[in-house]
Amino acid sequence: MIKKRPQLLKIFIIFLLIIFSINLISTNIITYAGEIFPKTNESYNDGNLDSILDIIQGRIKAEPFNMVATLIFMMAIIHTLAASWFTGLAHKYEIRHKELKDLGVVDKASFSLRAGLFHFLGEVEAIFGIWVIALGFAISAFYDWETFVHYVNGLEYKEPMFIIVIMTIASSRPILKLFELFMWKIVKSFGGTLEIWWLAILILAPLLGSFITEPAAMTIGAHLLAEKFYNLNPSKRLKYATLALLFVNVSIGGSLTNFAAPPILLIADVWDWSLMYMLINFGWKAIIAILLSTTLYYILLKKDIAALKEAYALDRYRKYIQRRFISQKELESNFDDLEIEINSRVGFTSELTEVSENLKAEIKKRVYDNFEHEDNECAEINRAVEDRFEDIKFEEMRRTIPGLLPEDLRPQYHDPNWDTRDDKVPLWIMLIHVLFILWTVFNAHEPVMFIGGFLFFLGFFQITAFYQNRINLKPALLVAFFLSGLMIHGTLQGWWIGPILANLPEVGLNVTATLLTAFNDNAAITYLSSLVEGFSDSYKYAVVAGAITGGGLTVIANAPNPVGLSILKKHFKAGISSIELFKYALIPTIISGLCFMLLR
Repeated sequence: MIKKRPQLLKIFIIFLLIIFSINLISTNIITYAGEIFPKTNESYNDGNLDSILDIIQGRIKAEPFNMVATLIFMMAIIHTLAASWFTGLAHKYEIRHKELKDLGVVDKASFSLRAGLFHFLGEVEAIFGIWVIALGFAISAFYDWETFVHYVNGLEYKEPMFIIVIMTIASSRPILKLFELFMWKIVKSFGGTLEIWWLAILILAPLLGSFITEPAAMTIGAHLLAEKFYNLNPSKRLKYATLALLFVNVSIGGSLTNFAAPPILLIADVWDWSLMYMLINFGWKAIIAILLSTTLYYILLKKDIAALKEAYALDRYRKYIQRRFISQKELESNFDDLEIEINSRVGFTSELTEVSENLKAEIKKRVYDNFEHEDNECAEINRAVEDRFEDIKFEEMRRTIPGLLPEDLRPQYHDPNWDTRDDKVPLWIMLIHVLFILWTVFNAHEPVMFIGGFLFFLGFFQITAFYQNRINLKPALLVAFFLSGLMIHGTLQGWWIGPILANLPEVGLNVTATLLTAFNDNAAITYLSSLVEGFSDSYKYAVVAGAITGGGLTVIANAPNPVGLSILKKHFKAGISSIELFKYALIPTIISGLCFMLLR
């Protein structure tokens, strides 16, 4: 039972107070028309200062809005950490609303608006977008609305658009079936056990990210884990450990090449890092780190995985029986014949028609009793009742007993198990899907090209719809929304992140980059480091190693993480706890960091 307190009102008031505080601060700020927003690091002219603290204090004094932007950014991070609390609150309101439905207090078709709102506030992918509203108010208060619009329009949104396209294609049935078949060949050669599946997905899928991009690898890996493990209802610690390991492995697994991981892609051209350079300096170390972390977690979680063996064996046995002995088409034909036969025996259709006619006659009588009418009006009354009655009857039959309608009048049936069917996909369709992925990856920097390719993909999808699953754009759009919000907030954090990166020793730079990545996208960390002049090769290596190492600590640490979150979050009833994710990601993060720094 929920306590009767205005939770919603309290949250709304807190949000308004933040906005109001920002506006109060802004009353003492002078607007300088024509200045670039946000200010570049060079425009502060503080190169003569040696202390990081002096630089940061000076930049706050020169541009007080810096502090406000960072305050809003920190509030968004706190909101992200509290996302599971909002989700839990939403579930409580849903239960309470169901109780009210059962008691007849509210309409049975009603929906709890509070539950819907708290579900939205608990959507990790939506949080940074929500706080962009506060940022918009703040920028408008310090400057004007045009400044906010100009700033938002001036950012590059190639990556969010790319995420929508690559995630949609990579989650298509032909691609998932192809890589499941590929992994099955490997798993089968090692015995085909549940443990081998777990190891194969968490090792091979992240390494795949170096060739088809990290978001695509995350999509494939998360879908396979959902099907092979999360559907078996594993223990809580196995759920979190697997998710954390997936995030960390994908973050470092994209470092074998110079084009697949966002934090590397942004600096590869600036620092002239070739594919061979990445393979020699990062790739083999990433492979070792993935093998060590996954093996260690397998040893620690062996009992938890073993506890799923019986459920896994039963699931495989059930699917074998269904594929081998039960023909869906044959059963559907049998039930169609049975439906006709039973109806002819029982006479359900004729009885329904008789009851309907009696009900219609009662309605007509009620109408006649309530209106004075002439004989020439009877036809209009009859027509009104007939039309309305038949419309309602037809819609109710379409909803409840569509099988009694003529076939051409039945509503289109949407099979709820369509996406989980085991029908084979022709190899040529799989290969064409691979070509669509390659086209998207090759043109990742050209939105016109990869969006054009996506439109062709949608056309091909329609042609081959029988072999496809339904396209669900919601997860991809939410992830793109998350990344766009993170970009809008994160770009305004360069004023303090830049000086920290530029004034640390090599080891400190590596550790700091890892920690900063937990609170900002690792691509932003490497991008800001590329703006620092005079970085030696060892410093460049340290900051990139730190950025990709910390990419699994939080959901916001690496761009593909929200992709995995959107696919797997349904298996965490109370939402994914940021604290639990951080805890289970810590060990593989430390192992990765040691591999990159000690194996030089």
